[in-house]
Amino acid sequence: MLLAAQPDPRLRAYVVWVPKLGGQETDVPGATTLVSDPRARHYWDAAAVLVRSYDPILSLHEDAWDVYMIYGADARWTGPNPPAPAFWMHQLGSAEHPRVRGPFLEPHAFAAHADSLLGVISK
Repeated sequence: MLLAAQPDPRLRAYVVWVPKLGGQETDVPGATTLVSDPRARHYWDAAAVLVRSYDPILSLHEDAWDVYMIYGADARWTGPNPPAPAFWMHQLGSAEHPRVRGPFLEPHAFAAHADSLLGVISK
């Protein structure tokens, strides 16, 4: 996981849990152990408002869950819609048969983009 590999204190993770695949708010405390780094903040979006707000931003035709986004330090949410990420990847479908357009999650590529925004020189 990126947080374990990148100790930079400027890196933050905002994890939004939504009611997909039968998930319920009571599942969130257990799920937070999957991303237990102290730089991570966890939120429950019972109505999936946030995931739907990203559909037009990412040009998706379904809710933006199982989506991973990277923002620079200058990103600000100033209007009714969230800002577009600097980079994003998803796990909607499979790498062989993705359900949406956009890059399918490849952890090393995702980490490289995060490192580049942090100004870290990859080895």
